[in-house]
Amino acid sequence: MRKNEGTSKSKNPNLRTIEMLGKMAYYYDRIDDRWRTISYRKAITALKRQTDYIATREQAIGIPGIGERLASKVEEIACTNKLRRLESTVTDPNDRILLLFMGIYQVGLPTASRWIAQGHQSLEDLKAKADLTPNQKIGLDHYNDFLSRIPRSEVMAHAEIVRRACSNADAQIQLVVGGSYRRGSADCGDIDLIITKESASLEQIRTILVDTVIPQLFQDGFLQVGLATSRSRSTDRGSKWHGASALPGSQVWRRIDLLFVPWDEFGAALIYFTGNDIFNRSIRLLASRKKMRLNQHGLYGDIMRGEKRERITQGKLLEGRSEERIFDILGVPWRPPEHRIC
Repeated sequence: MRKNEGTSKSKNPNLRTIEMLGKMAYYYDRIDDRWRTISYRKAITALKRQTDYIATREQAIGIPGIGERLASKVEEIACTNKLRRLESTVTDPNDRILLLFMGIYQVGLPTASRWIAQGHQSLEDLKAKADLTPNQKIGLDHYNDFLSRIPRSEVMAHAEIVRRACSNADAQIQLVVGGSYRRGSADCGDIDLIITKESASLEQIRTILVDTVIPQLFQDGFLQVGLATSRSRSTDRGSKWHGASALPGSQVWRRIDLLFVPWDEFGAALIYFTGNDIFNRSIRLLASRKKMRLNQHGLYGDIMRGEKRERITQGKLLEGRSEERIFDILGVPWRPPEHRIC
């Protein structure tokens, strides 16, 4: 719940270490190694708060959030100005190909590893020889589009087109741009649009979007393809539509997610879809320690758990509509989205 104040280039003496650990975190994120990604990002956050230069393993391991292995890497960077593991991600052929293949939409570590084992070494190999799903073919055709960062101004331009289409269908629909955009990032990986309507249910919102807004956006030439749609309330109560869009006159496709949220769950959904992921994990853990449960649908109280912390009761809804009220019930200071960077 600490306020994020970024990294001052003029004050923080550990910028080189932070930079190199950040590249490793990006590598592990790309190969979908969730736990190593989180570990590196926790260490980076801890180093950002240091006012002294951290040069030894002993110094690093004394900082909360930095474990033994990462402490050794901090010392290696301080002593050599290099990190052998980071260099290997560039020089090792399998690492390079793995990153290349995992840059394709809907390709994870198992699929990329299987393609390498089959002897594929390039995107051209995959186009010519691999058995690709329809979405993987789209991801391959628009490889650079989907991987490139989207400038903040372009995210807003996409959002405004969807906002106008929603308003034309129903003037009461509200739209908020989520993800890193809402946290104030200068660019984004994709476009997350959180859509709700006052006093409306999920089914009402979804009907307006799926039956009216989305077909119109396809007709207008803005939406290019639908990549995935979630309609089952039993498996995904928030419901989503995943696809790609392009601005008028542009050949560049961008990944866009339309997230349908019932009005009564809007505040909890804003927290969930704003992130970042470590902030969300932290606030959910805080709720758990207070015998509550927080997810994208709301904050619940009177949660009973067993010996291994398995949930015994679902609990009762305390708040879902208001972000501020959820923070208040948890007893922590309100943090605006731009401070939720861990």
